[in-house]
Amino acid sequence: MKLVLAAVLFAIGCSSKDEPAASSGGELSRPTVTDPLGFCDRARMMMMGRRKCFPEDTSIKMGMESIVDLVRDAPAEPEARRRVAVTCAVMLQGMMRVEQPKNCPLDVTEGERAELEAFLAAWYGERTAAARTGHADTDTALVKLAGQRDAACACKDLACARQAGAELDAALPSDAPEAARDAAAKMVDEVTRCKQQLTNAPPR
Repeated sequence: MKLVLAAVLFAIGCSSKDEPAASSGGELSRPTVTDPLGFCDRARMMMMGRRKCFPEDTSIKMGMESIVDLVRDAPAEPEARRRVAVTCAVMLQGMMRVEQPKNCPLDVTEGERAELEAFLAAWYGERTAAARTGHADTDTALVKLAGQRDAACACKDLACARQAGAELDAALPSDAPEAARDAAAKMVDEVTRCKQQLTNAPPR
């Protein structure tokens, strides 16, 4: 009995690492993105299709394993979970942009492409407002930081964004309230996102 149980657990573990969930009818179900980690499932499903066409490509297996690790270690906190999903979404976007052999097309629908683009556009496009705290020096610093953030995110190339990011001044007065510090941290993160978007943009 113990051997049977061990074998079942081993099979489940192998299935969860390499195969997406199957429907009750035995057919593979298409992952949804109600939970943003669904983008990880979609990326893994797409890699499975690539592996069938290119079984000798070890990078595909490594990519699938990295996605499994991301999902396994994903936190429950919504924003942190969303950040993990972005990593998978960027992988997915990269695979979609590569020219595919005619005999091995990507298994992706137009609706799924649209969901991916909307998800990443929302992530890259977030802009935290300069909150008014009632502390004059703090409010002035936040307005300045927001302007620097907007300038960095208006850049059309990575060199510009890096230069603008290097000039970012996120220093706040020592008595700045917690809400102001949170807003400043988000603005700095948004600059990082804008640089990431340029890094991942297709070549012109």
